[in-house]
Amino acid sequence: MKTLLLLFIPACLQASIILDATTKSIRMTTSAATNVDYHASFVDMTTSGETPIDTDGQATTATTTTIVSAPAGSTQRLLKSLSITNVSSTTANTVTALLTISGTDRRLFPTVTMAAGESLQYEDSVGWFTVDAWGRRKTSVDPSGISGSGFQFYKIGTAAEAAGNWYSWSKDSGFPGAWAAGTPGLGGRTIDGTTTTDAGCMTITNATTGGNYVAQLNATGTVAHNLLFHDWLWVNSGAVVTTTTGQTVNSVAFPARDVNGSTDGLGVGVGILVTAATTNVGAVTNTTLTYTSSDNVGSRTATMAAFPATAVVGTFVPFQLAAGDRGVRSIQTLTLGTSYATGSISLVAYRTVIGQPMMLANVGSPAGIPVYNPGVRIYDGTCLMPVGVMSATTATTITGSGMVIQR
Repeated sequence: MKTLLLLFIPACLQASIILDATTKSIRMTTSAATNVDYHASFVDMTTSGETPIDTDGQATTATTTTIVSAPAGSTQRLLKSLSITNVSSTTANTVTALLTISGTDRRLFPTVTMAAGESLQYEDSVGWFTVDAWGRRKTSVDPSGISGSGFQFYKIGTAAEAAGNWYSWSKDSGFPGAWAAGTPGLGGRTIDGTTTTDAGCMTITNATTGGNYVAQLNATGTVAHNLLFHDWLWVNSGAVVTTTTGQTVNSVAFPARDVNGSTDGLGVGVGILVTAATTNVGAVTNTTLTYTSSDNVGSRTATMAAFPATAVVGTFVPFQLAAGDRGVRSIQTLTLGTSYATGSISLVAYRTVIGQPMMLANVGSPAGIPVYNPGVRIYDGTCLMPVGVMSATTATTITGSGMVIQR
């Protein structure tokens, strides 16, 4: 008896996409000012029959574009096919397809970085897939056009503040060496990991074509903790730790390194980095920050559950953003609320890039991101900085390596 074995690589299967309310539409976001063509075919279904319709257009800037509008009342709009193509001859563009419901966006497919000539396609009953510039359907393993490099780290930490608190190895010796905020003042400065001013960031060369992606991380520590890598975007100095009223920050513009590679601040958080130990006798629970959100809404207030008592150097305490906010575009005011007594602090704006639990001391395991995903996009000037959510106060040395691919 002969057995026939069939192997295939499916598209990203998805149930039919139906717009069944006047508040539902399909949009796309584009990350670069290149021409992106789109064409959609759909069927409008009512109690009296079905009407086939198509629509097309072009986005020319980094923007959000409606590509299938909401149906009329008492109408269901069934998407039959959708094609989004980067028609640039040289420049990549990162595209996200979104289902928008009453102004709230939901991703229909993972964000795709399309090289020149590439397309993102959808077919009803088939699903989503990508096509290269020669019309070939791309699979998850596609090494063409990919190059990469690695980075290593070995950082000798000091005692952390407390279990459950965050700690930054930015100040610590090892490789890369110690990083320092400098004295930019309350308005701060942007952080660029490719300049000597920011020696101490992981060494990552800017992409020559396309973009860089962090594709893999291997790390271990002498104590088990949860390790994160942030891209540090902006830092300031000069906050007076004994002043309990608002201190004007009015931050300089953050670099274009949010989730979408823009200055909007999507996915950007803010934390306090302790650069000289404070001596406040108890936890401070009334520290706040006023900021402009990534949706460009001003006068938002971020809070801090507790700034720890006698915070040691390297302590990193993130702010909690106001409900519904997805990132910080700029900072206006810092209010400590209660004196930190002595010491010095800096505000840091950051984007979380990748993380890995170090579950056993001196035993590492790879982060769950394979090279061909292609990984998490990072932008020119990225300053990768290790930050840990600590399980104990014990001084911890971390060591490991990462891989960055370029496509």
